[in-house]
Formats: sequence, C-alpha cells, structure tokens
Amino acid sequence: MSQPAYKYCILGFGIAGQILLLELLQRGIPGTEICIFDEYFLGGALATHYGTVISNTPWWKTRKALIEYPQWSSAEIQEGDCKFQSDQCTPVAAIASACFRTAKKALNFSKVTVITAQVLAVHSADSEKQIQHSYGSVHCTGILFCTQGAEEKQLDLPLPTIPLWIALNPALLAQHVTPDDTVTVFGTAHSGTIVLKHLQELQIQTFAVYNTPKPFLFARDGEYDGIKEGSAVIADSILAGDYNHLTLIPWAEPLQLYKALQKTTKVIYSVGFKPRKIQGLDNQYDPESGRLLAHEGVYGFGIAFPGVTLQGEKKYTDVSVLSFQEQIRRCLPKILPL
Repeated sequence: MSQPAYKYCILGFGIAGQILLLELLQRGIPGTEICIFDEYFLGGALATHYGTVISNTPWWKTRKALIEYPQWSSAEIQEGDCKFQSDQCTPVAAIASACFRTAKKALNFSKVTVITAQVLAVHSADSEKQIQHSYGSVHCTGILFCTQGAEEKQLDLPLPTIPLWIALNPALLAQHVTPDDTVTVFGTAHSGTIVLKHLQELQIQTFAVYNTPKPFLFARDGEYDGIKEGSAVIADSILAGDYNHLTLIPWAEPLQLYKALQKTTKVIYSVGFKPRKIQGLDNQYDPESGRLLAHEGVYGFGIAFPGVTLQGEKKYTDVSVLSFQEQIRRCLPKILPL
C-alpha cells in the first residue's frame, strides 16, 4: 500500500502551528494539501501544562494577531473582548483558548488532514521527506514545518527534579514538596518568580539562583524581556525582605551555591527551553529564514525556533503569539511557491 502524500506537513499544533495553519490557508494553500501531526490536539503545552500561569504578554498582542483572521476568529476577538484590558497580562489559558478556537474553526472548514499521533522520526533525502508516526508513515512532497514546541532546559545535577509545569501550578506543587524539603530554584525571570511565590506560600525553605547582574531584571527599567506586573510585584516583595523562607544566591558565587546544594532535597529549573528532539532532524536553524540548516525544505517556527531581536551585542528570543506571527509572515513569502 502506498504512503499518503501531502505537499505541506506541520509537526505540532500548539500556538505556532495554529498560526502557521491560519497563514497558509489565508494565502490560498488548499487544506487538502496540508497534513498536521500532533499527539493530542488540545492546544499545545500552553493549554495542557501552563494554563494556570499569568503570562508576561499583554492581551493586545494576542488580539492583534488573531484579528487578522476575520473568517475564523470569534466576534469577541473582532469586536474587542471586554474580559481583559488591552495592556493586561492575561492567563496563559485564555491566550491558548483564543488561538485554538480560531485555528480549530479553520481546521474544520478546510479539509486539512489531522493525524493524532506522536511523530517518531523524519527521514529526509534532498527534498523527499518521510514522516514516521505512531501508526504508520506519511510522505511529504514539499515543505515540512517543525512547530513541535520545546521542553524545559535542565542542569546535570543528581537531585530529584520537580518539572517547571508542576511548580507553576500551586495545587500540583503542594503534592510534591513537604515541610522537610529544601528546594533550589534556578532562574529568577518570569516563571521563576511565580515558583518562588508558590514555595513561600507553602513555607518551603528555598534557595533561588540567578545568573544576571541583579536578582531580578524589570521591564520598567528598560530591560527587553524584563519581568512586569505580577512577577514584578513578587520580586519587589522579595527584595523588601518579605520572603522569610528564601535566600538569593548569585551563580557567580560557587561556594554559596555549593553550600546551598548540600542542603537541597529537590530542584526546579526555570532557565529556558530547548526544542523537542525529533529523530532524524538537526535543530540548528536560521532565525532570519526559519530554515533548518541541515535539511532541504524544512523550516521551524515557535518556541522551538523563535525569532531573535538584537539589542547591542545581546540577543533576545521573541516568544509570544504576535512574535510568532510576525516571524512566520516574514519568512513565508520566501518559502512558498509564487
């Protein structure tokens, strides 16, 4: 039996995959030429793992992105959702839900093929690509888009680790710590501050390790990706001495860190993300074009392959619905045939 073949394949249907689908359809790509792979089709990790978190992104950015798809986005998006102020940093669940509902409507009306399965490997030779998944394989005759998302970075420490998505949910975190625990949190940016608040509420002895000139970098001070709103309130409270179970430790002080780790029973890493690995794909990519460098006709977007902004000599990754859309729109004209 011959393999099913599609001209455009998308690996992953989180927010980046959803925006990519909307852009392809809006540019006139027939849905019958598109195949999407996702293990769950529930809206990506923001919906399944991080929904309880208040994002670091104001609502206007999400609405500005989705308003571009009037055929599929809701009336609330088009007319203005009064549930959130324009500059309000919104719950991740609200962002994920708005994006997923828009993309799901487009999906239902466009005859796109959906394969609910885990992608196991991609075998590529020149422009030919075979996608192996849990139940079989599919042939990609044109462009392969990788929007498979990312996983938490970790350090190589021989200590029990609480995943970040659990630490960001106070009810789940309470199930994984006891009053006898001493927890070390690596990273004090947006997610890190939220974790510190949860640990303080549980009265857990905590060390927080930061690898920046100061424990917290604030957006109000002009930092490109500095913390704001709820995270800034937490940080201000910490700096005011209100967190009596917390000790801040600079990465540049190895002796302090060593002594803290001697007392640590569990660790939590809030130090960024790395692309999920798919067998057969090298994740090195060009942020300007989205192209995976080792493969012909393979491109990556989203948190696994974000756009980059340069400020001076420092690079910042751009991670939000609007930044994903901007990167996809910038790259697609050079990827798609005329």
